[in-house]
Amino acid sequence: MIIKEKITIRQFSLLTFLVMVGDMILIYPSLVTALGKHDAWLCSILGQPIGLFLIWILYRLHQTYPELSLIEICKKLLGPWAGSVLSIGYLFYFAIGAAICIREVGDFLTTQIYLQTPIRVILIMLICSLILGLIKGLQPMGASIEMLTPVVVAFMILLFMGLLPKINSSHLQPFLSISWIHLIEAIVRGAFTSFGELIVLTMILPYVKSGPNLKRDMLLATFCGGLLLSVLLLFSLLVVGPFLTQHNIYISYTLSQKINIGNFFERIEAFMATAWLIATYFKCLLYMFAFVIGLAQLFQLKAYKPLILPSALLVFALAILISPNVIFYTNTIMPAWVEWDMTVSFIIPLLLLFVHRIRSRKNNQITSDRIPT
Repeated sequence: MIIKEKITIRQFSLLTFLVMVGDMILIYPSLVTALGKHDAWLCSILGQPIGLFLIWILYRLHQTYPELSLIEICKKLLGPWAGSVLSIGYLFYFAIGAAICIREVGDFLTTQIYLQTPIRVILIMLICSLILGLIKGLQPMGASIEMLTPVVVAFMILLFMGLLPKINSSHLQPFLSISWIHLIEAIVRGAFTSFGELIVLTMILPYVKSGPNLKRDMLLATFCGGLLLSVLLLFSLLVVGPFLTQHNIYISYTLSQKINIGNFFERIEAFMATAWLIATYFKCLLYMFAFVIGLAQLFQLKAYKPLILPSALLVFALAILISPNVIFYTNTIMPAWVEWDMTVSFIIPLLLLFVHRIRSRKNNQITSDRIPT
């Protein structure tokens, strides 16, 4: 293995939670409400079982070869040629995923907080922090996750409590007003937009200390992340309604600006931005880690750290080129990204499990034929 150090199951579960919420804290409500309208909260809840089933598939794929990452599993099951081609596809997905997360940070900060700051300055600062995190390795990453995850949870609870006086249940009416086709599309989008990106966890699972509760904690972490996003979506609908939720990509940041209790407790949007930046940073870090480690495994290198700086420069360039503005990102990239998530996190893992089952049966049959009767 390229990496000798490992993180604990607790740290991995907290990382799963942060990757689950990540950039979704800001953009998830608008993505689901675009199709679900008044029933977007119901679509989000109905999408949770689909997402948990998806995580179970990813865990089963990891169990085929627990000591191997996704890139190594592809080469093991499909052979060196077909496996390498599929691995390159996954590496491209990880690189684009990291670039999109970084670009989201740049777009948010330059349009909401640092209005006069060039976006390249923000991206360079984030890239430098990501490089430092990759150089430090897994154990410092795990310790930082344990320290910062309670901050994200506390700020989100603070947001929900501050919004309680603002809720209006009439915003949820009429109930089931959309067609069944749009309802199903919203359920699928809600499930794969949030859960589908967790395919990146299969790159770090080999570096998690073994224990009997890994599957339970992994499913529990994703369930908590999905529940948090569903509650956030419900509060968005209750406070501002489906129209503003759909057309405001940074709806949770807008919600935090509406909090005013007794003209004393108000203007907590900085807390909301901090929680989002922490979660998105670790999501970016994991995508970068997956790309660098996967690249080293694809070419069978003995060390991955020499690849950190070139990979960071590549991701920086992708973050600049991937979208001219946030409108293009919202209208063009995100609808296609849902289908990409469905392909890389559901369809391909199922095919890999099918190939593994066929090869296992064939090997068992060969072994039984060789045993003398």
